[in-house]
Amino acid sequence: MLWLAHALTLARLPIAVALWSVWGHPLAAAALILAAALTDTADGHVARWAKRRGAPGSSNGPDIGGWLDPAVDKLFVAIVVVAIWIHTRALAVIALLGARELVLVPLLGLYLALRVPHRPLQADGLGKAATVAQFIALCVIAVAPAAALAAAAVAGGLGLLAAAHYVVVAVRTARAGVTPPVRDTPRG
Repeated sequence: MLWLAHALTLARLPIAVALWSVWGHPLAAAALILAAALTDTADGHVARWAKRRGAPGSSNGPDIGGWLDPAVDKLFVAIVVVAIWIHTRALAVIALLGARELVLVPLLGLYLALRVPHRPLQADGLGKAATVAQFIALCVIAVAPAAALAAAAVAGGLGLLAAAHYVVVAVRTARAGVTPPVRDTPRG
């Protein structure tokens, strides 16, 4: 049953590509963004349900969803940001929408390169709120372009706050010499 969670995660990639062709058609773009948000919510719920039910591969192998979901999230944002750039050339909006990823991706690479012992990194409430704000901002940008900068600023600010929070948690954890607690939410 974990295959369904992975399929929901991967569904965001063709949705992002489809946004390229419908950008400028507000309702179609908003519907696709909503579909992407729903797959982002559903994949984690399905994975947790499957693991509770003892899905094959849920306890004896690597947690593919643990890295697949955040990787697809980053790709989704990158594809959508490029589509918005192609259609609007709104650099400030794009920078704000991608601010969290622009900060987190290099820091995550450094964190992993340092080979500090750690448990899998998990999204927390602040990170999830930043993701929700990003989806809302995308809808606002698609439907009400006049409010694009304000919506992107809120999403960007919350995203940077979440990124700073992740950095603080990682530094505190590394200084304490302990690994962060494993949460019961293996996917974002």
